[in-house]
Amino acid sequence: MGRLFWKFFFFIWLAQLTTILGIGAVFWVRDHSLRGQLAAIDTSPPASMLVESAALTLEYGGPAALSALLEKNERYLILAVDEQGQDLLQRPVNPEVLTQAKQALATPNNHPMVRLATSATEGNRYLLFSARTGGNPAAGSPPPPANRPPPPGDARFLPTVPLATALFASLLFAVLLAWYIAKPIRSLRSAFDGVARGNLAIRIAPAMGRRRDELADLGRDFDHMVGQLQALMEGQRRLLHDVSHEMRSPLARLQVAIGLARQQPHKQEESMRRIERESERMDILVGELLTLSRLEAGVGSGVSENIPAQQLVADVAEDARFEAEANGRKVVLDRGAEVIFAGQVELLHRALENVLRNAIRHTPPGSTVQIQSRLDERNNTLTLLILDEGPGVAEGELETIFEPFYRGEKPVGTGHGLGLAIAQRIIHAHGGKIRARNRSGGGLCVEISLPAHPA
Repeated sequence: MGRLFWKFFFFIWLAQLTTILGIGAVFWVRDHSLRGQLAAIDTSPPASMLVESAALTLEYGGPAALSALLEKNERYLILAVDEQGQDLLQRPVNPEVLTQAKQALATPNNHPMVRLATSATEGNRYLLFSARTGGNPAAGSPPPPANRPPPPGDARFLPTVPLATALFASLLFAVLLAWYIAKPIRSLRSAFDGVARGNLAIRIAPAMGRRRDELADLGRDFDHMVGQLQALMEGQRRLLHDVSHEMRSPLARLQVAIGLARQQPHKQEESMRRIERESERMDILVGELLTLSRLEAGVGSGVSENIPAQQLVADVAEDARFEAEANGRKVVLDRGAEVIFAGQVELLHRALENVLRNAIRHTPPGSTVQIQSRLDERNNTLTLLILDEGPGVAEGELETIFEPFYRGEKPVGTGHGLGLAIAQRIIHAHGGKIRARNRSGGGLCVEISLPAHPA
């Protein structure tokens, strides 16, 4: 049991114990007060008649006849107290009621419910009165039997059995509730320790069982977090492997070119051109890696500004058209809507350029790459469609093409597979979406949606 369990247990049990004692004390005080009020002389007419009958019986029949009368009376408590304060039938006498009876007897007009009678046979005097001790006969509630005095101690002691039962029940309830709350927290602590030791395969949802509360939600959020961490760690390992692989090839060619330059001085110029070309490739690769790293870290490279969408797309299409026509391909741009993007113009230019150059690279010679735009005025979104006529992508790879260093089963060109990954990070950083789908007539369609507002 951890510290949190004992804290929950202590405070829950303390609250229940306080409630039990408070309610018990209220009932005890109420019962004590009620009994104090009931312990008084009965002034009802039937009680008065019985007191009168008891006085006459004592005066003419003596104590024996009075004892027989009192033993037969089971509805009203008629007391016959001698000068020593003892009842004729040896029943307990409430001192407060006896004092009230003596005071009533001493009043000038005398109390009609209290009689002082003298025995005809012995000459002893008895104080006769009717006492209320457990009910109010005048109100119709039956008192305890006259020959059975009330159980002693009812007004002086707490009900120990009900209190003990309540305390045990509250103790058991507090233990169960504290265990129910602390158990998933202990599981979370164990799971955090496992993650800290590098175990990213740990999951806590099965340990939550069928719980449907905030702790179960916390467990599911923990599993989601660990899953994301695991994916990021695997992505980093894969990225490190891919970077090492991409860097190894140009480095190997650099070493070969340097060796040839030393062994064949007459081919030094050719070797230098090879070294220069490989150095440029490595520089491009390092630059793309740095850009990708900054985008994944959420670090921008400029100040956000309002960008005319039509002008931006036209500039990108013009640059791509120059490259496409040199390779026997065409780029066709429809007239886009006059809207404004909010963001960094250099990053958006690069994202669109990467997608467009990828389409030009994969479309066959003599074909056309189209750029279409659609404005959703209700959602204030501009969607750009870049369509090529290439072989398309396998359905299972439509999401994979946006991962770093992915180049497909049959790579085209000398790229490193970072262009679409960089484009995706840029689009997401600007609050947009990018996805790819195969065209029904062949080719690939890359759909880019960005928030926009009228110019």
